[in-house]
Amino acid sequence: MKSNPQILNQKYQEALALYNKSEYLKAEGILRQLVQRAPRSFDAIHLLGVVYYLLNRHSEAETFIRKAAVIKPTSECYFNLGLVYRELNKEAEAETAFVKAIKLDPRHAKAANNLGNIELGKKNFVKAEHYYNLAITSSPKYALAYKNLGLVLRDTNQEEKAKQVLLKAIEFDPNLAESYSILAGMYEKDGEFQSAIDMFKKIGNYCSAQRAARRGAYWDGLAELDKTALDSLINSNEFNFFEPWSLLNVSGLTPIQHRDIGKKFAQFKLKSALQRPPVPLAAPLPADSVLRIGYLSSDFYNHATMHLMSGILEKHNTDNFLIRLYSYSPQRKDSYTERLSALNIEVIDLSSMSDHEAAKTIAQDNLHILVDLKGFTQGTRLEITALRPAPVIVSWLGYPGSLGEPKLADYIIGDPVVTPVEHAEHFSETLALMPHCYQPNDDKKKIAPRPTRAEQNLPEDAFVFCSFNQIMKYTPETFALWCKLLHNVPNSVLWLLSSTSVPVNNLRAEAVKNGIDPQRLIFADSLSVDQHLGRLQLADLALDTYPVGSHTTASDTLWAGVPLVTRLGPLFASRVAASLVTAVGLPELVTETDEEYYQLALALANDPARIQQLKEKLAANRTTSPLFDTERFTRDLERLYRAIWRQHSEGNAKRDPIVLPSE
Repeated sequence: MKSNPQILNQKYQEALALYNKSEYLKAEGILRQLVQRAPRSFDAIHLLGVVYYLLNRHSEAETFIRKAAVIKPTSECYFNLGLVYRELNKEAEAETAFVKAIKLDPRHAKAANNLGNIELGKKNFVKAEHYYNLAITSSPKYALAYKNLGLVLRDTNQEEKAKQVLLKAIEFDPNLAESYSILAGMYEKDGEFQSAIDMFKKIGNYCSAQRAARRGAYWDGLAELDKTALDSLINSNEFNFFEPWSLLNVSGLTPIQHRDIGKKFAQFKLKSALQRPPVPLAAPLPADSVLRIGYLSSDFYNHATMHLMSGILEKHNTDNFLIRLYSYSPQRKDSYTERLSALNIEVIDLSSMSDHEAAKTIAQDNLHILVDLKGFTQGTRLEITALRPAPVIVSWLGYPGSLGEPKLADYIIGDPVVTPVEHAEHFSETLALMPHCYQPNDDKKKIAPRPTRAEQNLPEDAFVFCSFNQIMKYTPETFALWCKLLHNVPNSVLWLLSSTSVPVNNLRAEAVKNGIDPQRLIFADSLSVDQHLGRLQLADLALDTYPVGSHTTASDTLWAGVPLVTRLGPLFASRVAASLVTAVGLPELVTETDEEYYQLALALANDPARIQQLKEKLAANRTTSPLFDTERFTRDLERLYRAIWRQHSEGNAKRDPIVLPSE
């Protein structure tokens, strides 16, 4: 190739045509030659950098786009450089590049949108909103900026504005699936379940559609929806609109599928964090005397996590264990935060930090073990644990199952019932088994005075079945069993936790389909924990859900003195109540099939003397069984942490399950 300007331009146009046809490797070959012949050719150097960016050769892309910016500092050049820096996880450099792009072209909408994304990642919602509005002002039909603005407005409780903005995003780009997904999620939250289901299905988001269907008790076609959702997740590598916890209710899900889908989700959703090098750890401290434990969560307030954990935090041996809480909780003040503030435990607020800043903060604290209390549950920030801010990371309590991706957790705390050793292959984590039950309980939990049945709209002389689980845990099959029980125990009612009018009306209609007077379903409003425990004492027998069973709901029921019939399944989530009733000394209430479950509940409902015996046994065991012995649980948990650290310190590549013996 000669250095004739006409020939060079001809070759550049040839490379540009290949670029426009996405034939990047061919374009790269020509551009390489051009750059050798014309080392000051801005167009060729810039385009070569862009080609490398599209080929995921980001270091080479940085080199050439930076050269182009020196030759001619254009807004587009700095914008592309910002994109490259983001791929290289150089957020500060990316921000600088996008700012330069806007200075050179104040109407550069894409640069403004990307600055909004950076601020959103740092939880700077005000700045993010500013940049998205700037992008929209510069480009009034920029659907992606409308979508991003809708996300910020939703997350800052400006929901009506968010809906209008998202509808604009859909108007300007009907193919932008994420706009539909965010809007559908808002419809679901507001109880507009059918609108949510229809919108989720429109974009092929069947997993979220089945979740919305369950929340609204829309059960027609649910089996087919489950099958489509599971098939789509097994065969997909894209998980833009998926939340693993919502998969647990899907019928037919196996533990191995659950583990593997979790891994694919993590590798898709957390790709950037998983590919980044771990944050540097502080120099390790010896653990001979004091083991340094950190708990990471967004739920250190009046939340189920603190309902369970408060007693543990109060009883930790602070002579032998240094305990720190790393919180990205919303700012709250309640009885649980007050209990926490009374302890000699430092709480580090991560809520305003980026994931990388939060990970660095944790890493500087010389922890031996970081315990993630969230897993894949709502509001999680697994990007923090993906950056490995402690030598050992443990998954516990929040998420009932494997995270699938080994970098997210080394161990999962379970027990011989929820995670028997023979189930080890179901988990990417190494099993660490408590001797009795994995779930902590607070033996200071207060029970309000027992109300009258009349005050709770319950018949005085009826047999009261109850299930205070969320409606999304109900299935048509389990509900049919409950209706069968109502049919064969004539003077009985089913006491359920209320919801919005739509699912309540749908459940009543479902009762009619099963031949049951809908008035025999009695719905209870949400109450404070102590008042809820007080009213629970009015129930005769609790019925568990399946395949996702009761968790905190079950321990509350047992603490209130009500026997619970449960069915054991293959998933962690379908074994929790079995673990709880076993730990409280009532293993006879565990069944393994629908028929066994139904027959046991029926036999108990028809045998008042046996129900009374169970209640008396439960009352006696409440003060002696491992389930509600917070002191014993805490000492066992601390022994388990020691065993985990000891195994880690031995440095064996293969970790065997840890089974802690009872003392």
